[in-house]
Amino acid sequence: MVFGLFGKTALLEESTIDWLYDLYAWSLTEFGSDYFYQNTMLVEPTDRHFPGRVNDPHTMADLILTQVKRYTGVDTWPVNLIDRNQVDFDVNQLPTLPEVLDSNSEAAALVMLYEPVQVRNPEVMIANFSHLLAHHIGYLASEKPPCDDDNWLHAAELVAVYLGFGLMLANTANPYRGGGCARCVSPLTERTGYLSEDEVAYALAIFSVLKGIPTKSITSHLKRSLVPFYKKAVKDVLADDVRLMRLKVIQSSSPIRAV
Repeated sequence: MVFGLFGKTALLEESTIDWLYDLYAWSLTEFGSDYFYQNTMLVEPTDRHFPGRVNDPHTMADLILTQVKRYTGVDTWPVNLIDRNQVDFDVNQLPTLPEVLDSNSEAAALVMLYEPVQVRNPEVMIANFSHLLAHHIGYLASEKPPCDDDNWLHAAELVAVYLGFGLMLANTANPYRGGGCARCVSPLTERTGYLSEDEVAYALAIFSVLKGIPTKSITSHLKRSLVPFYKKAVKDVLADDVRLMRLKVIQSSSPIRAV
């Protein structure tokens, strides 16, 4: 029919939207709907949320990580921050959080690697740290996430959005690679993402609707190219009564912050 030509264009594939909601449902169940609604905040890439500047890259990275841990609610977790250029071990062999917690050694700690030049682009460093912490938090879930093992790092990005870091993840997704200006952007200051910027923006819209965060509070910090999509995503989420209600009825306490 001709009228079908003027129908609504989906922002994402329905299967992708289903998956994002499934991950939110899993996160609310596993990591505490109580903590999410009462304590989780929208973390902004501002001096208010990340105060302080120092010249030493390691000290600056540690300052950023300390704030990311605080906003995640895991500031007491033991972490060993290491310059990734100074390690010669296989990063795939790094201990997981359960292994650290089960260790009898007082020196046991999570190893968090960082790229020193990323202090020039703090949003990238914040996004990477939040993704790493979300990755470790996922190991504490009692049930596996709604994805196969090959897609766990994609799911962990959604968990990082759920934890409040959606702005930084959206702003650094699919970064510009420098093109004809080799001196403009160093690849080391960019982030390798797993979700597309539209997927992150849609997940951020779910977060803001669940938390009752005004659109302007998001768009004032969101990169300009994503603002139109984000506004449409918010309208999409608000109109999706069935999926929203599925999330709103979930009630669970947080086992993560008790670790």
